[in-house]
Amino acid sequence: MLETSTIEFRRASGFELRVEPIVLREGESLAVRGPSGSGKSTLLGLLCGELTAARGAISVDGIDLTHASDATRRNFRATRCGQVFQTFELVASLDVLANVLLPFRLHSSLTLNTAATTRAHELLERVGLRGAERRRIHELSHGERQRVAIARALVNQPRLVLADEPTGNLDPALKMVIAQLLLDVTRSVGAALIVATHDERIVPCFDRVIDIGGGA
Repeated sequence: MLETSTIEFRRASGFELRVEPIVLREGESLAVRGPSGSGKSTLLGLLCGELTAARGAISVDGIDLTHASDATRRNFRATRCGQVFQTFELVASLDVLANVLLPFRLHSSLTLNTAATTRAHELLERVGLRGAERRRIHELSHGERQRVAIARALVNQPRLVLADEPTGNLDPALKMVIAQLLLDVTRSVGAALIVATHDERIVPCFDRVIDIGGGA
């Protein structure tokens, strides 16, 4: 489902990243482990087509992101890739359901219809937020906000889910709960999951682990 050769990336600042080949199948999970500044977020950017490698090939669900046009990359992120962020990236002026459905309002390649709305309700139930559809973001705990973000990442039925430090802003007691929820939900829909983390407690939950060394 996801396959890369050795990837190399460089910034003008002198930052360099080199990652050995990755192969990930449907439903599998991978933890990308490393300290802050090591390039974990950069790798996620490469895998979703937001960044371009200086050397190497990246293929996701049959799409060659290495040579794809900007339009193809944008369409890939909208239709085949879901993302979960450390800071949740929820819109305070929208309720829970509207936040989950936000990708359909932002991307013309997605169609907001009855099926999408039904799927959003089902995902909210799956992440433990049934009945919270009309609540505002400020009424939610940090753990509940991340649950909304997980539902949003899956509402477009992605083939690949990328999560950047998804437990970083959570209390210790919630870290394992949210990590396991993310793993369970993505696995249940057959999506591959890649999580960037420096939290050693959640690493054993994943099928595989790679270490990113160095620093910015």
